[in-house]
Amino acid sequence: MAHFSAVKWLVMLFFVWSASAQQCDQPVETARFNCHPEPFVSSKKCLARNCCWKPVFPPMIQSPKNYSTNSFEVNVPWCYYPRDFPTYQIQTNESTDFGQRLTIVKLQSTYMPDEILNLTVDLLYETAQRFRLRIYDSKKKRFEVPLQVPVVKTKVNATDYEVSLSQAPFAILVKRKSTGVTLFDSSVSPLIYADQFIKFSSHLSGPFLYGLGEHRQPLLINVTNEWRKLTFWTRDFLPVQHVNGYGVHPFHINVEMKNNTLTNFHGQFFLNSNAMDVDLQPLPAITYTTIGGIIDLYLFTGPTTQDVIQQYWDVIGKPTMPPYWSLGFHLCRWGYNNIDNLRAVIQRMRDAEFPYDVQWTDIDAMASHLDFTYDQTNFNGLPDLVRSLQSESKHYINIIDPGISSTQPSGTYPAYDDGLKRAIFMTKFNSTEPITGKVWPGLTVFPDFTNANAVEWWTNIAATFHDTVPFDGIWIDMNEPSNFVDGSHDGCTDNSLDKPPFVPNVLGDSLSARTLCPSAQHALSSHYNLHNMYGYFEAKATNLALKTIRQKRPFVLSRSSFSGSGQYTAHWTGDNRATHEDMYFSIPAILSFNMFGMPNVGADICGFELDTTEELCTRWMQLGAFYPFMRNHNSHAQKFPSGVRVKVVGVFTDLDAPLEKINVHVRGGFIIPMQMPGANLIIGRGNPFTLLVAQSALGNATGNLFWDDGDSIDSIETKTYNYFEFSLVPVSGTIERET
Repeated sequence: MAHFSAVKWLVMLFFVWSASAQQCDQPVETARFNCHPEPFVSSKKCLARNCCWKPVFPPMIQSPKNYSTNSFEVNVPWCYYPRDFPTYQIQTNESTDFGQRLTIVKLQSTYMPDEILNLTVDLLYETAQRFRLRIYDSKKKRFEVPLQVPVVKTKVNATDYEVSLSQAPFAILVKRKSTGVTLFDSSVSPLIYADQFIKFSSHLSGPFLYGLGEHRQPLLINVTNEWRKLTFWTRDFLPVQHVNGYGVHPFHINVEMKNNTLTNFHGQFFLNSNAMDVDLQPLPAITYTTIGGIIDLYLFTGPTTQDVIQQYWDVIGKPTMPPYWSLGFHLCRWGYNNIDNLRAVIQRMRDAEFPYDVQWTDIDAMASHLDFTYDQTNFNGLPDLVRSLQSESKHYINIIDPGISSTQPSGTYPAYDDGLKRAIFMTKFNSTEPITGKVWPGLTVFPDFTNANAVEWWTNIAATFHDTVPFDGIWIDMNEPSNFVDGSHDGCTDNSLDKPPFVPNVLGDSLSARTLCPSAQHALSSHYNLHNMYGYFEAKATNLALKTIRQKRPFVLSRSSFSGSGQYTAHWTGDNRATHEDMYFSIPAILSFNMFGMPNVGADICGFELDTTEELCTRWMQLGAFYPFMRNHNSHAQKFPSGVRVKVVGVFTDLDAPLEKINVHVRGGFIIPMQMPGANLIIGRGNPFTLLVAQSALGNATGNLFWDDGDSIDSIETKTYNYFEFSLVPVSGTIERET
């Protein structure tokens, strides 16, 4: 206790105020908001920030993370903000055409370097169901996410929400008018706004959420008794729990509770592309901590989940319409090794009369792992094989990684030579020299897809390769972007981009771990700001390239994604394993990506890594038949582990599920159009339709069908399609069937 007092009085010598016992007296531990989110907190570090220090014994440990040397377990914070921690207050408040504009000021800096004390706040009533909050530096332009969002041009007369303000301390409260339920309340924790550290919190309307991807987690996030940290920084790492994943989608749907009863749903979208942590706590509350950009927060009032998702898609863009053939069965393997093995696989599929639409090849079909090449020794005859598949109404897709080899002899590799002439590669900090990493072909450079010249270059080299191997779609992998060395072949700088004052809980404890230096430069901004959008911009460029080359509806499959990527690409869930657990987690992943605006999504059926078993693979094929994107893809074999279990809770009914049949349980109230399959979807298109009608308890059912040529780019814009709605309505009387 004496040590505590000494530290406290020492701090008071340097600060005008300090946290008093009264201001630290939180009624419940779940109301604590973390003042020291970095690992290795101590009383000395905490009190130096003039925050409250109160250890909790025994700790309520949740969500351990064991993949990082600096990993720490999410728990009740021992270091938390006092109620009177310095924050902002409103200085001016004026009406605008679409809401209000405030200026807020903070009288003194606190604990983060380069705090911004003068901020502008825009409260935008964009639609009756969409509210937007923007907080940014009043004096200096900051990076903002280059996502095309709707621009409001018409004033809204009435909204489903009401907004109120607290002047000192500054806080925003948003409620649903019809129920009075709080949708957003920033008063729970102080706003911290520094150049490389922005932190704000809000009450949640209930402890149940959906979304916040890409992370391996259940579909429903329940924080009733759990503290959870989710980190957003795209990373090449197999899907496991408690680590940052391949994509960034800081959007969630919150279940609204009133008197312990579910009432409505609303959503939040934090439009920010910098590295960030999202903390959930049982209060319930949510805290966003990002290291750049601005606060640009959307609130969607729903009130149903479908409404929330549609309102979110209105902001990020609608999903692309896939070509019809891409909805069939896809087959791939890393390790065909040569053309004879590939031909044998295709022939076995013919002999088995197994309906399949698309054959893929992985990096082993490339010449020395070089993009836009094929191995003319081991895969001699690949162009003819592709044309043969296409003559059977099948399709072919090849893989492309972003890393372009920089070590080929001059004049022998056009992708690099032309890219260097056009200066389209990402560069080192304050330099015109391309930054060099290492991937499959060795030393590589990386296209900057925010550069318009790079998009043209990408289209040209893809078109040249298409003249040789007429692919039908492109698989873009390793685009987090992945790098086999941390940062670059030459290391990173010591500046604040590469070594920021705060690093979110990323795998590897560094922003450059298994990727490029954050200080690397794009045409639009630094990699520090654009890392999470690398896959987004590559998908956008690839989508455009395919439209230009084939003049048909494009199919792109991307591993990395960002909010809005669904406008350009499909997605698969990455390098999973042949386990029942991985098969189980594919279901919430696919449902979550539907919310994220990427409904054309699937997992590698039977598992990418490890040896599968006949029963597991059969079950996975049965499940995969219901994936929007159905691909069987695997890697080099390893021994399959034993003792894999999936823990479940709840009430269950045992049903027969023989291996030779797929159990299909249709929800009552729906009508499903069906066709008998052909050898592939193109052949099967000519078969007649039937309707499967599953009545609800009330005897009614509805369904719909969109039908066009399946390949045109502009069928929706030109309205060259058919759209059918089906309904079953109960009527009084009897129906007699003739025998």
